[in-house]
Amino acid sequence: PKPATRKEHRQNHKIRQAKRREDRNSLPMIKGFSHLITSYLLLVTSSSSSAHVSAFVPSNMLSRQSSLRTIASFCQPRQNAGKTAAMTSTRLYNVSRKTYRQRKAEEKNGTKSPSLDWEKFEFSDNPKWDTRFSEDIRNNNQNATPEEFAKFVKEEAIRDRETATEFNAQHNAYANLSPSMVVEASAILEPYINADRLERIDSVLKQRTKNCRFLFENPSNPSNVWACLRTIDSFGVQNVDLVINSGLYEGKAAISQKRGMRTAMGSAQWLSLRNYMTTADAVREIREEKGYKIYASDLNPNSKDVRDLDWDVGPICVVMGNEDRGISEEMRNLADETFTLPMVGFAESFNLSVATAVTLAHMSASSRQKEVEGGETIVTGPLRPGDLDEHEFNCLRLKGLLNSLPQRRTGPALLKQKGIVLPDDIKFL
Repeated sequence: PKPATRKEHRQNHKIRQAKRREDRNSLPMIKGFSHLITSYLLLVTSSSSSAHVSAFVPSNMLSRQSSLRTIASFCQPRQNAGKTAAMTSTRLYNVSRKTYRQRKAEEKNGTKSPSLDWEKFEFSDNPKWDTRFSEDIRNNNQNATPEEFAKFVKEEAIRDRETATEFNAQHNAYANLSPSMVVEASAILEPYINADRLERIDSVLKQRTKNCRFLFENPSNPSNVWACLRTIDSFGVQNVDLVINSGLYEGKAAISQKRGMRTAMGSAQWLSLRNYMTTADAVREIREEKGYKIYASDLNPNSKDVRDLDWDVGPICVVMGNEDRGISEEMRNLADETFTLPMVGFAESFNLSVATAVTLAHMSASSRQKEVEGGETIVTGPLRPGDLDEHEFNCLRLKGLLNSLPQRRTGPALLKQKGIVLPDDIKFL
């Protein structure tokens, strides 16, 4: 065959670049191994027949431990229960995981480039100190004097307030755009987006729901929060709220991890996020202004089983507490209902991300489409796909188009040529 010309080389290079951009920007399709195990176990426990659950142990230590704890929590210890679980530690394939020496060499040479990929994310060996959430998360000011640390705490509190203001301003910036501007801007950007990508954005947004939302109250592990956000996205929930009360994060390690929390929230490009400084502020706006019922996950004796909750009382906000302390006493008193997840194993509680996945699976199982007289279809339960209003749908679509362009400045430049200038508060991830 003839050798490729320079023009053909350039064309092939452009095709490869376009394919990489498409792969990089595609929406999440893969869930964690422990979440997959959880979904299978929910199907098994909902069936009256006996079952034997087996799975190949993942190479990731955190996924392995979380999966084993989840299986032990679901499976009955009695012989007459008819449900057993087993894990087979057979590795069928070679993994691309780098060795300890390779990782250390990268860190020493400065060639390591940590990143947060919304579609394909793997936990690090030490999730609490994952440098992808904060470059200096390991630098906990261990050698700081008391005066220096006190100054650091004050600066962090100021940064928390600034972050909350930025999140809320960005959310309001999209909502305050005029409907006609949103439609016009989307029409300008559409020719520059791959057809498959456009179809994917539209199909995902049509499955979004605002009938339920999640609120995380003072979480401590950014890796957990990141995993929760990806799971919430996979179930079609659009709105997520976060309470970060700076005064509750005591100690150098806790404050450093809280810094990583801001990165985790800021990188969740497909969700609508709001940040609150106190629990009272969050409950007041979510319940009193937006009309949501507050269902909080809590281990107190008066909590209901998640299967006994009434999911048709109206819009619902599900609250998940801190990994160690759970929800605050203030949230416990303000909540309309508190609930627990059924467990029969020796583990005291689920991991935060697994608990979120289990709750969402129960919510999904409680959501149904029914046909009534006249052929009309109604949806019951907390997850009601397609209930976004037209303006909110169009705003999210515009956000998706802007984030799907290869460079951040491309979208604003294209719109400015047509006389459309977006507000400064709109950020492109």
